[in-house]
Amino acid sequence: MTKYAFLLGSHPLMSFLEILNILDVEKISYSKPYRLGEILLLEMKISDAKLKKLQNTLGGTIKIIEIVDEFRGTIFQINKILTAERLLKKYFAQTKSKINFGFSVYSPKSLVYAEINWLRNFAYQTKRRLKDKYSVRYVDEKNFDLSSVMVANNKLVETGAEIVIIKQEQNFLVGRTATVQDFRSYVQRDMGKPSPNPKSGMLPPKLAQMIVNLSRSSGQKTVFDPFCGSGIILQEALLLNLDILGSDIDEAAVKSTLANLEWLIKTYNAAAKKLGGEKIKKTSISGRIREADATRSRWAKANTTDTFIATEPYLGPPQRRVPLMHNAKKIAHELEELYLGFFNNLHNNFSKIKRIGIVFPVIKTNEGLLYLNILDKIGDIGYIRHDFLPSEQAKKEAYVSHRGGLLYSRPDQFVLREIFVFERR
Repeated sequence: MTKYAFLLGSHPLMSFLEILNILDVEKISYSKPYRLGEILLLEMKISDAKLKKLQNTLGGTIKIIEIVDEFRGTIFQINKILTAERLLKKYFAQTKSKINFGFSVYSPKSLVYAEINWLRNFAYQTKRRLKDKYSVRYVDEKNFDLSSVMVANNKLVETGAEIVIIKQEQNFLVGRTATVQDFRSYVQRDMGKPSPNPKSGMLPPKLAQMIVNLSRSSGQKTVFDPFCGSGIILQEALLLNLDILGSDIDEAAVKSTLANLEWLIKTYNAAAKKLGGEKIKKTSISGRIREADATRSRWAKANTTDTFIATEPYLGPPQRRVPLMHNAKKIAHELEELYLGFFNNLHNNFSKIKRIGIVFPVIKTNEGLLYLNILDKIGDIGYIRHDFLPSEQAKKEAYVSHRGGLLYSRPDQFVLREIFVFERR
């Protein structure tokens, strides 16, 4: 098996859990994982094509790096490993046309000035050693932290290499980036869709993809989103080659979902051959999206054992400032009724659905965070909260709520997201 490093996204714990769940769902064997800050290390046996597909599946992974070398020492000794001959043989993607290369360093502690200066000099020395025989360009970044945008725009994976140095406790890992997240595709899906629906909340496509991936279990092929809004979760499910079903109580939201999904299918299928990707298998969404109240409706098509739910219900009215606690409690009470109504209807009319991934709102008030206080009632209805982590480990994680939910937020948000997965008893 080959050792790989995954560069985790802005919410590293969620990215880590997403990776492990998808490896299990896809039945990809792997060694015991080891988290090192924003890096996840593990070994697995996987083809280049499947590795690229894995990258496109994961919403929370920025890069996947193939580890080539390992050594003990200091960064000033990296030249003993990265000789010109070894770079040409083991790191660079090709040598017949212009070689573009750059360095990234991931370490628990930031590089000091002497390390930065030495590494930059080494990079330019490497370029000088090679330029007599090869056309070489070095892509510089002052902090040695190349973004996925820089790696993609400079075509480092295709024409040369992003050489990655990872500092562990007693040693260094050195590798080359094998895949990077397709940032252009996420931007297009977020900003290019014809019918956004701000009223239902602006769920980022990456997060929607992660919610789907965290909610899945092996063998489940159909995603049902009973609060589909403008269809963001469903569009990500389509791109994951899953079947979709969606509903919303708002007629305008249903129309937005239909327009956005039709646009997605047309856009991606037209570009699939050029991009070397797969077409979306469902070219017709007729009969798969409907207007319905998630607290009252039935739908036999959705009530199957291979269906799972991934959804973000209404999170309350948008907040432009921190609300007062008594106002937030009124909002929370209304939302609690909505969520409990949904779970009661799910239990009564969708008995075959066993797994539910769902977002809860957490309101940031003038007196602190306000959570929906309904977990015990959901348990009484018949749904058990899935533990993402052992309780003692969860207490040490910054992105886990005191109730075990995964927290997702941006600094400017007044309503946080708390993500749970429930399983029916």
